[in-house]
Amino acid sequence: AHGVIAEPTQLTPVYAHKGGARIVVTAYGRSAHTSTDQGISANFLIAPFLAEMVEVAELCKTDESFMNHEFDPPTNGFNMILDDGGCKPNVTAAKTVCTLGFRPMPDDRSQDVIAMVTEKAEKYNFEVTSSQGQPFYISPETEIVQTGLKATGISKPSTVPFGTDAFSFQDSLQLVVLGPGNIEQAHTVGEYIEISQLFEAVKVYQQMIEILCM
Repeated sequence: AHGVIAEPTQLTPVYAHKGGARIVVTAYGRSAHTSTDQGISANFLIAPFLAEMVEVAELCKTDESFMNHEFDPPTNGFNMILDDGGCKPNVTAAKTVCTLGFRPMPDDRSQDVIAMVTEKAEKYNFEVTSSQGQPFYISPETEIVQTGLKATGISKPSTVPFGTDAFSFQDSLQLVVLGPGNIEQAHTVGEYIEISQLFEAVKVYQQMIEILCM
């Protein structure tokens, strides 16, 4: 069985995309008014760990073993955000949550990144959880990708750095990601697809159905 994930690829057949991983690290302190000097700031507790995350981010940007040059960019986009609940400057933060995210790629070292961050968090006795949305990959030589190339007239399939739900179906269907529109126009205020792309997509899908199903 064959399938098409119609995410916006400007009607270029896509055989691989990145996934999404998240690691949540939580430090707990004790809230108190700073005038009492009785509090324990979770922000200060987590600070040494954050410094180590700067090193992990640099590793991901410079070590070739964490990259996949089939993608543009070839790096995993390791990122970090912080939340201390909007704690006021005259109060010590009782809880600070550090959320780390990156984009796994096929045959990369995503599990090593998760293990590395988890080990560093546990060293400080912080609470840590992780989850991972898998990347998608299918051989460019498969029938569905080659059919997409024939239908679009494009000579070579591509990869994209964003994710789709292809990984949810890839064990059941031979898939290609191929759809009208530009990802830069998606997930924005007033997102849109050019009408010409929609009309062209109908022709492409019709040709693929004729090749594979008739």
